[in-house]
Amino acid sequence: MKKFFVAAIGLSLLASCSQPAAVENTQKGIRLAYVRIDSLQSQYTYFQELANELQAEEQEIVADLQRRQQTLRENIALYQQEAAKMTQSQRNANEADLMRVQQQYQQVEQAAQERLMRKQTDLANMLKADMDEAIAVLKEDLNLDFILLYEEGGQIIYANDEFDITARMVEMLNESAEATTEEDAEAASSEAADSASAE
Repeated sequence: MKKFFVAAIGLSLLASCSQPAAVENTQKGIRLAYVRIDSLQSQYTYFQELANELQAEEQEIVADLQRRQQTLRENIALYQQEAAKMTQSQRNANEADLMRVQQQYQQVEQAAQERLMRKQTDLANMLKADMDEAIAVLKEDLNLDFILLYEEGGQIIYANDEFDITARMVEMLNESAEATTEEDAEAASSEAADSASAE
């Protein structure tokens, strides 16, 4: 499930990232590099934390839906066993209840799917935004013309490791995320201190 989820984020990025980049390796002097999207996702700590949280939420939702579905099945089975002993009005009432519960289940399922899809899209957009910031720095530092996204089984069938800047981008992203976390912690601490002194 996790492999599929991360792959979905990767595909979303491949579709949305239009910026590429590397080292001089053509006669015209074009400088390009590439980033391995699977390695980037697995090594970018903040992304992994968010992906793990989303996966845990997905598992909770699946478990809840399975419980609801099992309860509905049991209620249907119970109704089928008892239906012969019921009056027509009792059968009508039971069938209406079962129909209502089934509709509620379908609504919950659809809402959960939509929520997960929104969060998955938000996560992909966050990763792209973070990558764009790193690209803006890397293309200047390395004097690059193109930065390509490379994925096993993708359209690029071979890539020389010499032009792989994944580790450098991962390092930048992790350092940036750590700095942001530290700034947030300092801001929260300062806020708490101000609040305490005001009292």
